[in-house]
Amino acid sequence: MSVKNTSFCLLAGLVFTACGKQVYEKTQDGVVVKVKQNSSADVSKVRLQALGNKLIRVSATPDKEFDDRQSLIIVPQKNKTPFTVEENDSAVVLATSMVRASVQKNSGKVTFTDLDGNRILAEDQNGGKTFSPIEVEGKKQYTVRQVFDSEPDEAFYGLGQHQADEFNYKGKNEELFQYNTKVSVPVIISNKNYGILWDSY
Repeated sequence: MSVKNTSFCLLAGLVFTACGKQVYEKTQDGVVVKVKQNSSADVSKVRLQALGNKLIRVSATPDKEFDDRQSLIIVPQKNKTPFTVEENDSAVVLATSMVRASVQKNSGKVTFTDLDGNRILAEDQNGGKTFSPIEVEGKKQYTVRQVFDSEPDEAFYGLGQHQADEFNYKGKNEELFQYNTKVSVPVIISNKNYGILWDSY
């Protein structure tokens, strides 16, 4: 995981196009946005799921469908969070009572704002999420790179217990693996009052 001065690497995306028309599908807990792919490694679909009034899960895939394996760290939600879905010329927007998440229909870029439109977090304009095909033990997989815009005065904390005197990970690199007294936790918190959980095992 890499945190740079102007952008923050992490998770994302999904998109797809049918018959030349960009569409979305509303689900029980959110929305799936289909975006046009330029290559087989581009995002095919982006899924937004409302897990709480301040909690939206973002999933992405370059494939036609999402992987159906259950998350190892997300607890199934019993209580449904109320949400609305809107579409405009450029984006599909999922909104709860406290936060809005929009997906650009032509790129799959995801942006989070408060209800007044103030930006909380946004993917980088020049390649927010990329998938690179790899093969692991004979199985075709992807490596994922996620980049978010970051304010110059932003600081990032978390990632677990590591043997380096680093507290603010802005501009730093940290490999997330478990070893002896090194304990990795894929959660990072910003001093801008939001956090990100990386759910990709």
